[in-house]
Amino acid sequence: MGRSLGRRIVLTTLIAGLFGAVAALVVVARVSGEAFGAQIAPLLMERFDDAAASSCLAAPAAWSQSLWPAVGMRGYAYDSRSHRAANPAAPPLRADLVAQLGPAPEAFTVDMRGGDGRRAMVFRTAARPPCDLVQLTWRNPTAVQRASRVVGISAISAALFATGLGLFVIVLPLVRRIRRLGAAAIRVGEATGYQAVAPSGDAGGDEIDALGRVLDRAHLRIRDDARLLDDQREALERHLARIAHDLRTPLTSLQIALEFAADRVDQPAVRDSLTGALRDAVYLSGLTHNLRLASRLRSGWDPNHDVAEVDLVDVITRIVGRSRLLARRRQIELELSIPDDAVRVQCNAVAVEQALANVVDNAVAYGDPSGHVAVVLATHERGFALEVSDDGPGVPPASLPRLGQATFRSDEARQRDPRGSGLGLAITAEVCERIGWTLAFSALEPRGLCVEIRSGPSGHLRLEGREIGKLAESGTLE
Repeated sequence: MGRSLGRRIVLTTLIAGLFGAVAALVVVARVSGEAFGAQIAPLLMERFDDAAASSCLAAPAAWSQSLWPAVGMRGYAYDSRSHRAANPAAPPLRADLVAQLGPAPEAFTVDMRGGDGRRAMVFRTAARPPCDLVQLTWRNPTAVQRASRVVGISAISAALFATGLGLFVIVLPLVRRIRRLGAAAIRVGEATGYQAVAPSGDAGGDEIDALGRVLDRAHLRIRDDARLLDDQREALERHLARIAHDLRTPLTSLQIALEFAADRVDQPAVRDSLTGALRDAVYLSGLTHNLRLASRLRSGWDPNHDVAEVDLVDVITRIVGRSRLLARRRQIELELSIPDDAVRVQCNAVAVEQALANVVDNAVAYGDPSGHVAVVLATHERGFALEVSDDGPGVPPASLPRLGQATFRSDEARQRDPRGSGLGLAITAEVCERIGWTLAFSALEPRGLCVEIRSGPSGHLRLEGREIGKLAESGTLE
């Protein structure tokens, strides 16, 4: 504000005032000189009467006439044909003034702006040559000088006074009000820090007051809308939390019942149907928790709040334990490798467990039957590294950069299973990004996918798909 509007207003006001003062001085000086010349010319011409004309014609070489001794005004006669004076003491005739003369007798021209302080007047007489032109020269009258000086000083003083008055009465208060308006505009809609701009209880005022009232109303409206949205978000979160809680028990019971029934049927077709139903139950359970977590993330909830010390060994063990149910029905070997000691991190337990569960559940749900999934948790000097690898169909290299984007699923994944929208990996990516973990995807050889989650720089722990089936035999995995 100080460098733009405020300074521009001040400089513009000062320049305009000074320009007006100079213009007024020039105009006053010019007008006063022209007015003086117009008033004095007829009086001077009357002094060249018949007697003066006769005297000039009788002795033109010696004729001159003193008209105003106080300012040194003296007149000399000139021949209009040759523009020369018979009197050798006469100054040169002003050719510029002669050129401005009209042809009629008693025509005159006056120059009140001589640069050397000398003024001149030329007029025609009724006498014959060499006395038919008379030129008068004199110094600038003292009264005119004083009047011009007084008028000029008065004009400058008036302009400067008007500039200062406008600066302190209009410009500076206007700049302060605009600054206050700008400061308020920055905080419109904020929960704290906004200060009302318009005078309270004042329905009048100028345009800035009207704009301030608009800002005040906009702030109140935004705060009302924000409170309404907060209430709606909290109501939605409570609703989703109740749904997730209400569905948890029946879904768990359904999974156990389906597992129990699948173990007690001999027909392969029935067993396959029960396995598919079990897979759907696992999917619904994960989807319910993912929807609740997605709603909280989209409403601005930060997973860095409500943090606590969490042992990732316990978290991963619980996740793998839940996934073994579906893995066994699909004849997938789900192996786990964890450190002997606890791996403690500061995080939101619910968000982290759901984010990690999404990765493990995806590997089991979308892997090939009779395949392998390896979950490896390792530590390094600056944190931990978790890898979930499978030897399933994997993801085409062109689709790897898009994994983790909201609602993205590759075409191959949609062909294998039309369910799902990619929400689980999107939530995992969002949680990892917000808490400062790294999520990476890489293709395995000859086939498969590796998902890596790291808390900091670490050595590469990639497991190739062809080795996963050998890990249990070598004792690497528990």
